[in-house]
Amino acid sequence: MRLENVTFAYGDKVILRDFTLELPDAGVTALSGPSGCGKTTLLRLLAGLETPQSGRVDAPGLSKTVILFQEDRLLPHFTAAGQLRAVLPRGADPLPALAAVGLEREADTPVEALSGGMRRRVALARALAAAPGKRLLLLDEPFTGVDAENAKKIMKSLRSLRLPILLTAHDAESLRMADTVLTFSGPPLREL
Repeated sequence: MRLENVTFAYGDKVILRDFTLELPDAGVTALSGPSGCGKTTLLRLLAGLETPQSGRVDAPGLSKTVILFQEDRLLPHFTAAGQLRAVLPRGADPLPALAAVGLEREADTPVEALSGGMRRRVALARALAAAPGKRLLLLDEPFTGVDAENAKKIMKSLRSLRLPILLTAHDAESLRMADTVLTFSGPPLREL
């Protein structure tokens, strides 16, 4: 995965300017930096959700990518299992993905009844359920509200997918679990 001489702006606000970066094709890579520096925009460019004004992005593209947004984006009035059934093939069992995030006992619980950290774990389970057959997993602040013990368990499940994983993180524990940590400042985004 590579970005070459990429420039991207939201209106007059330049987020990336002539930005070049080569990313590992395997393992877990954490993108670290202050809020607002451009990490989320970088993920959106890699997913194909944004198009640069100039430069080139060589990445799998949206059809080959699973992205977890900062917001959980769960379906209202659905149970935890129902969230996963929405992305699984018809008749597939949602329990393995819920078990991977420690929520198998909450399968029939409506998401509105879950805590914020549990809802985040449901969103992560949905990403896990959608990942087979994909080539890239992009996770924007995946462990927000998730305790350290569950974060470690989830990271083990993520690694078992054997996909390149890019995640944004602020907390030291998430950074410690990554194979590679890239630190940025910005905007415009630049590697330190």
